[in-house]
Amino acid sequence: MKKYLTVFAAFIIMLCLGSVYAWSLIASELMSGYNFSATQSQIIFGTIIAIFPTTMIFVSQLARKIHTRYLGYISGFLFFSGYILAGNANGNFMLTYLGLGIIAGIATGFGYWISLTIPVQWFPQKKGLITGVAAAGFGLGAVFMSAISEKILLSGKDVLELIQFIGIAYGITVILCSNLIIPKNPISHTATIHVKIREVIANKIFAKLFAGIFLGTFAGLLIIGSLKIIGEQSNINNHILILGVSLFAASNFLGRLTWGFLSDYIGASFSIFLALLIQSIAIFSLNIFELSDAMYLILSFLIGLGFGGNFVLFAKETAQVFGVQKLGLIYPYVLLGYAIAGIAGPALGGILFDFSDSFFYAILLASFMSLVGSLLFLKQFVVSRRN
Repeated sequence: MKKYLTVFAAFIIMLCLGSVYAWSLIASELMSGYNFSATQSQIIFGTIIAIFPTTMIFVSQLARKIHTRYLGYISGFLFFSGYILAGNANGNFMLTYLGLGIIAGIATGFGYWISLTIPVQWFPQKKGLITGVAAAGFGLGAVFMSAISEKILLSGKDVLELIQFIGIAYGITVILCSNLIIPKNPISHTATIHVKIREVIANKIFAKLFAGIFLGTFAGLLIIGSLKIIGEQSNINNHILILGVSLFAASNFLGRLTWGFLSDYIGASFSIFLALLIQSIAIFSLNIFELSDAMYLILSFLIGLGFGGNFVLFAKETAQVFGVQKLGLIYPYVLLGYAIAGIAGPALGGILFDFSDSFFYAILLASFMSLVGSLLFLKQFVVSRRN
């Protein structure tokens, strides 16, 4: 029973932390209501994405000393504190940045680490599927965030009140669910496994994983942080814009489950190639096709489907190559590629938009990066088939 409760609790925690993927809804409100520039709004989003994988490296070491539930308590408390600070910042950029970008980013790192690394210990033969289930919660978070946002904002409340509500509700939920995440083995035992990080980083497979997750998430994050704004450029009505963000989140969730399941049968390398190729084509299509309501929703779904693969496939491949017990120690270093992408992708998207008053060039860049990532793992798949 413990193993199923662990997976369930991890899913719920990821659901709360994954609300960050609905960032374009908050970004749009901050830009229209508090005169944030596109660059400022995306710097906050990028900082969240950059800080939480970096935090996971620290958490993997801290887990040797304190119980898992306390790591969860820290996550929930920091999430609550960061959102409350931003919600009371009255539109001040630096306070909003500190609350949502840095404090909530650290909170996400704590919660993400325990939710991803502990459940897979219970199911070593189903690494792809279990990693997919845990990561799927993070992808689905934006669906609930979108629904909550629409209801609260349409009721006449301000975006800052929305931020406060999310901080209270989600912060408490993370704290409560942390009590249900139980390691298969005592943390002190699993943490005694020694890993020479320099040797890991020098490994060619590690380099490909690092480069692949950077390229794939750079593309996806650039688009995600501005998805609602891209739709606004094509005069799509607000309800469809919010629905598009929700649909992206739902397909992101579905993609994590689907790619996790498929990778157990067709392998991670080929799955990564397919996921990033789908993402590349869908992003490029934002420039090719006229964005009607239907086309906006279709492309949002396809981008989310491809993007979701990043967070199960690279984790699954890390566990496959280095071992399940070393996943919590090594995967945070792989995720540093995601951290760099979190800063570079959204920020470059915002800069290109502020410079050209259009997302045309940002979309081209995102599509190209995802294509390069897909071809990198197509090559790896072909080489592995020959050997």
